[in-house]
Amino acid sequence: MRVRAFGKIKEMVKRKKKVVWIAVLAVVLIFYLLFQSMGSAVEVTTALAVRGDISNIVEQTGDIETAKKQDIYAVYGGRIKGIPAEVGQTVKEGQLLLEFDLDELNIRLDQAEAGLALVEGSAVTGAEVAAALAAYEGAAVQRDRAKEAFESAVDLFEMGAMSDVDFRQTREVYDLSELQLNATVAALEAAKKGETSQQASMAAAQAEVSLIKRQIEEARPLSNMEGVVLEIGFEEGMTVPPGSLVMRIGNPDSLQVRCRFLAGEAVDIKEGDDALISGDILNGEVLKGRVNKVFPQAVTEMSQLGVEQQRVPVEIELLESHRNLRPGFGVDVEVITDKAENVFMVPRDAVFEMEEEDCVFVVEGGKAVLRKVSVGIENKDWAQIVEGLNEGDTVIVDPPNKIEEGVRVKEA
Repeated sequence: MRVRAFGKIKEMVKRKKKVVWIAVLAVVLIFYLLFQSMGSAVEVTTALAVRGDISNIVEQTGDIETAKKQDIYAVYGGRIKGIPAEVGQTVKEGQLLLEFDLDELNIRLDQAEAGLALVEGSAVTGAEVAAALAAYEGAAVQRDRAKEAFESAVDLFEMGAMSDVDFRQTREVYDLSELQLNATVAALEAAKKGETSQQASMAAAQAEVSLIKRQIEEARPLSNMEGVVLEIGFEEGMTVPPGSLVMRIGNPDSLQVRCRFLAGEAVDIKEGDDALISGDILNGEVLKGRVNKVFPQAVTEMSQLGVEQQRVPVEIELLESHRNLRPGFGVDVEVITDKAENVFMVPRDAVFEMEEEDCVFVVEGGKAVLRKVSVGIENKDWAQIVEGLNEGDTVIVDPPNKIEEGVRVKEA
């Protein structure tokens, strides 16, 4: 009996040891699985949804230019006889800027005035049809030249490269040439019919005299402002094609910035938008500016990579001056097209698109939770969150591709 009892006790001790070992193994297994689970968490970079001010900015380079300027164009062309001004010289209003060779124009004026005197004292006969035809052909040539100059002036004016005064003068010359042509047409028709063309011929002769006098006036352009000669495109003795820019005058005390924004950027720019002007030439300083004009028409340009681009000229008024700024210098421009204060925002890289909706991953309980959000103003660094987040939420910045709903994460 004692032997049996001792055997039972020994067997019970063995069973208890077995249970203990099973329990120990179970605990070890649980810790192992827990460690494995913790070790599989994805490392991520996080940030808090915070309140702050945000602005939407479009950037572009621009050139400093004078807001007040006068561009001198060779309306009719010709040889430059003299340039009494030089680059950098200060000129006064009404001062002679340059002079074209007037010899040919003076000869034509003498002939036209003689023709006018002859018409005033005589009547046109049937034998003068040839003369009327020659007058018509000459007027047609003058009209075509004036029309070409006017069409070129229209393009320059729309691009902001020609002043109102110069454009109006070009248009007046063109209108005058049309009147002269119409008068010669009337004179020619009257001569063909054998009728008297005294009145029509006189009108044509008067128009011819007026046109030549206007050409002489245009050949001696005067400054319409006080300023500095910024540019002279030709030298004395050179023959200038019609429509060429010969000289540019500007007021260095009235500077502005001209930029050419991509059409997709320009649609957000409005007159009155604030702007910031910077660049190496400003030695780290940033000047304030304001959008003064957004041109209504885009200009087609070729990029350095050979890609055709649509760009819109924009003029920006400088609200501050700087001793280093001069016409022709290049600067960097930031136009603030929209802004908001004291709003929720997160780093821009935290927002991504999923199924055509803006989303973010929020960290909750160590796991990634997908949230749909409504985004307001964006820039290269931040995005305004209108709906979908609460203050203090932690979002994942630039989430890795393996992040999905419910994945365990840990901050890197």
